[in-house]
Amino acid sequence: MSKAIGSVLGTNVKADTSAGDSYLNYLKNYDTSYSDNASHLMGQEAYRLSQSLSSMPDFIYSVDGSDEARQRAENAVYQSYLDKLTPQYQTQMADLETRLANQGLSVGSEAYQRAVNDLTQQQNHALNQAAYNSVTTGQDAFTQSLNNSISAAELNNNARINAVNQIYTLLQNTPTGYENRLNQYSVQQGVNAQRAAAKQQSFNNTMSVLKSGLQLGAAGMGAFI
Repeated sequence: MSKAIGSVLGTNVKADTSAGDSYLNYLKNYDTSYSDNASHLMGQEAYRLSQSLSSMPDFIYSVDGSDEARQRAENAVYQSYLDKLTPQYQTQMADLETRLANQGLSVGSEAYQRAVNDLTQQQNHALNQAAYNSVTTGQDAFTQSLNNSISAAELNNNARINAVNQIYTLLQNTPTGYENRLNQYSVQQGVNAQRAAAKQQSFNNTMSVLKSGLQLGAAGMGAFI
């Protein structure tokens, strides 16, 4: 019985860490010099680009059209109408006055004033239409300037976004030495955990065998009493 117990006590549970040890050895001998150098160069380029961000226009979050452009367009269109209509109106009024005088209508008479008022209303209607057209043109100019501002803002913001994305891309490289050492640490922790579990299992087995042996010994002694 003592030999049996002794043989069992000599049994030790060993953790199979061959896979972890092999991978850990591979990581320790893995040459990261190329990726380290590349990462260093990419880091320098990313830093250079990050410095250039300060010289770029900041992000644009709101835009507006040019009220000055709207006013210029309104004035230009309305003035164009005036330049064309004013001499026509003067000619129309002179012709009307001549025609009324030839008809024997005196200035200030009801018929004379009615004819002048009718012509004035027609001319004012044309001027109102000119004013409306000038306002519409001004609004179009404002809309165009707003669209130009939006396009410029998008171009500016996209330039900054592209620069940031380029910096981010430059920093996404193959594993560096630092990252490789983190991988080694992770694998080593796994190997250590396997060994600790195996050691604990061996201890548990030994204690179980000892307990069984003591119980058998106590039973044997009881039989002699």
